Amino acid sequence: MSEIKGQLLGIILVIMVFGIVAASLTTVFTNLTNSVSSEVAKIVSSI
Repeated sequence: MSEIKGQLLGIILVIMVFGIVAASLTTVFTNLTNSVSSEVAKIVSSI
């Protein structure tokens, strides 16, 4: 029974780590997209 509990704990921890990584990557790419679009808007407006 303890082996099953250990495996379940491991699976839950892996899912949590992947969730945290996915959330952080999503925020990073969102911020990069916003900064790139603002830079493009500056360049287009200056032309």
